[in-house]
Amino acid sequence: MKKTLLIGLLALTALPATAQVSEFGLLLGGSKRLVSHRDEEKGFGVSDNFKFSNSVKEIYYSVILDDSSRFKIKVGQITAPGAFRADNARVDVAKATVDHADALVDYRFSEPFGSTGLFAGVGLYRQSASGQQEETNYGFSAGVNGDFPLSRRYGVIVEGTYHWVNYHYRPRYLTLTGGLRISF
Repeated sequence: MKKTLLIGLLALTALPATAQVSEFGLLLGGSKRLVSHRDEEKGFGVSDNFKFSNSVKEIYYSVILDDSSRFKIKVGQITAPGAFRADNARVDVAKATVDHADALVDYRFSEPFGSTGLFAGVGLYRQSASGQQEETNYGFSAGVNGDFPLSRRYGVIVEGTYHWVNYHYRPRYLTLTGGLRISF
């Protein structure tokens, strides 16, 4: 009897969490690796141009925290030039894959056409390239987004994100993505 009462009480206290609106989104786009002037002076490569061949694929899930903010979990993959440290020397590769998982707080502003937002958070990043070593470390991301609703449930998302990763050579990536979101 006590177990049944306890389970009922726990279910009742968890009921408001199920009433929260959540979102799922799929984003595709392009990226650009940014290189600092200090790295360029040392001959460590230059930044590449923004290209959609430097692809970005991301999915996210978000939950409303209050009227204007959300907590978002985003996982994605950035394909862009990379650099590894091998035998105390820098090795640049034309294409590296950067996988990331981020925990973000997204603050939204209501607009006549939908909403815009500012977001920032921390994440775990892993860089790998064929024939090269892997490198994993933490990073930070921040950016802006826009949500253009098609209906109450569906919308178009456009997002620009700046990724700062704490690898040995501390690359930065600028990504521009667009995609669809589903609210439920």
